[in-house]
Amino acid sequence: MEYNLEFSQRLLDAAKSFIKKDEVEDETGRAVLYLSLLSSEISLKALLEQAGYTIKELKKRSHNFSGLIEDLCHCDLQGTGIGGSKPFSASKLLSQQVNPNIGNGTVGALLKGEEKGASKYPNEIRYGELVCHFPPMLMFDCASKVLEWAKEHISIINRRIA
Repeated sequence: MEYNLEFSQRLLDAAKSFIKKDEVEDETGRAVLYLSLLSSEISLKALLEQAGYTIKELKKRSHNFSGLIEDLCHCDLQGTGIGGSKPFSASKLLSQQVNPNIGNGTVGALLKGEEKGASKYPNEIRYGELVCHFPPMLMFDCASKVLEWAKEHISIINRRIA
């Protein structure tokens, strides 16, 4: 596999090493934000690769979260309930609550932040004087949620056959 969840975990471990008492400021915050977004990207691509998307298709998406999310919405998770329940959409990841104390603090809303004016990942996060994005700790929590969900569902994800 080209993309793997172990690498995604290591990126979060690196981001966590910068965090002291849940406070991140200045360039430390930028590093945590960047590593969190990169971890989310790798987790999504690992899921999609496992589902049957080719490396060529995934590389074509580049760092575009909206595109990766669109692809995820074309995947199903095989049910594992009593009696082998019906497949359900992998888009369930998007509704996972990251922080219940903020309006629409879901994985989907946070990863689609660029559509609402957040700095474009990766270039506007890596370069420039001003980063306009969700708080680094919130995005760290989002990436952690994406990774946790991916680990739980990667063995049962399939690309929907049209």
